[in-house]
Amino acid sequence: MPSLQDFFTNKVVVISGAASGIGAGLAHCFASLGCNLALCDIDTEALAEVADTITKQHPTTQLHIETIDVSRKAAWQSFLCNAASQLNHIDIMINNAGIEGSCQPVWATDDDVLHKVMDVNFYGMVYGSKVALPYLVKRPWAALVNVSSIFGLLAPPNTADYCASKFAIRGYTESLRAELAQIHPQVQVQLVHPGGINTNITRLPQSQKFKERFLTEEPSAIALHIAKSIMHNKARIIFGNQAGRTSLASRILPLKWLSKLLAKEIDGLDMKEDYTVDHDGFSLPKDSDKKTD
Repeated sequence: MPSLQDFFTNKVVVISGAASGIGAGLAHCFASLGCNLALCDIDTEALAEVADTITKQHPTTQLHIETIDVSRKAAWQSFLCNAASQLNHIDIMINNAGIEGSCQPVWATDDDVLHKVMDVNFYGMVYGSKVALPYLVKRPWAALVNVSSIFGLLAPPNTADYCASKFAIRGYTESLRAELAQIHPQVQVQLVHPGGINTNITRLPQSQKFKERFLTEEPSAIALHIAKSIMHNKARIIFGNQAGRTSLASRILPLKWLSKLLAKEIDGLDMKEDYTVDHDGFSLPKDSDKKTD
């Protein structure tokens, strides 16, 4: 078995959401392993800072960076075409970009928030995967890595929109893995379920106590674990604070018990403001009670 350095040297890795958190951790990790990188994010300034640091620390690393909206397929097409042109090919595609949900129960979540979460988290992964496939299948070995969440294994209260996107990533990726194995087995497909990783995905005021309690693992740790798992072709990658415990619970506990345990986990997190029996989300539209003949 080759060392990590030997395995990854000169491979070209594409990473979305590379301006912070797990994405930035992955960028630094793969640069240290001798890879060349194509990095994208919607945050131009933060992405440039990551690229600048990598250039200073690893001056031989070839870099291509672009600011893109991952929810737009055309943006992916342009980005990957430019990346492949500059770096010659693509070996590893990591769909990591994601945003948090409303941190509210279903009845209080605005439909526009759900659409945005699905557009970025799910469709961003769909477009990144589909647009990357023609590049990946040309290689003698390649990897497609999609980042879900432990909330793609179970669904706590106040996370329905986020969980919907992460469960969708899981289903899409598992199906794609089975499909590609039949015609392009040289392209391995892997699914990542991060646990509590210390990132800035939690930006809303109502999610800060959740971040303090659960998001404790550093991005560099999961980045190295992902790299090792890619080399060993581990299909499901579960890592981070409470990730193992969550995975086990999702597989062995009856849903009735699991729902009760998850409800207790949000106690003390100031996430129950919308739990009122007369919430507007339970009210009919004003004109719906009009009698019709």
